[in-house]
Amino acid sequence: MRKKILWLMMSLMWAFNSPVMAGTGASGQEEEDPMQVFVGKQVIDLQMRDLEGQTHRLSEYVGKGKWVLIDFWASWCGPCRAEMPELVKVYKKFHANGFEVVGISLDDDAEDWQKAIKKMKLTWHHLSDLAGWDSKAVKTYKVFGIPSNLLVNPKGKIVASNIELEELTEKLAEVLGE
Repeated sequence: MRKKILWLMMSLMWAFNSPVMAGTGASGQEEEDPMQVFVGKQVIDLQMRDLEGQTHRLSEYVGKGKWVLIDFWASWCGPCRAEMPELVKVYKKFHANGFEVVGISLDDDAEDWQKAIKKMKLTWHHLSDLAGWDSKAVKTYKVFGIPSNLLVNPKGKIVASNIELEELTEKLAEVLGE
């Protein structure tokens, strides 16, 4: 019995210290955000449906003179839902000054997606292809986990990936004023 427990403990220690579990690459260094490769580049257009089932392009919202946060999330994602109240505050604070949010959902159930948006009072633009992790957005933007995001400047260039809400607030205060 002791040998089994010892073997189990050693196996767990090895697993949690392995490069995959510890978030490090083969070199032993911290892996970078896969979405970081898009910083400095123009937004890649996507076509998805809104809450009413109407088809829209991401390009309808970015590169139109406003700062845009493309927020990748899902109704079933606890961490996504936990940060939404703060994102709502940021949106309300800066929206009138030229800030938009486009939520791209990785949901696969339209009803769950719509209920979550209504319940959390998310008043910005919402798009999804209701394909979950098989979404075009996941493949196009190398979304490795949610919540994830991209910050886009008024000319449609991605300036940050996976920006924390505190950093987003500071950036928007800098470029849009309080």
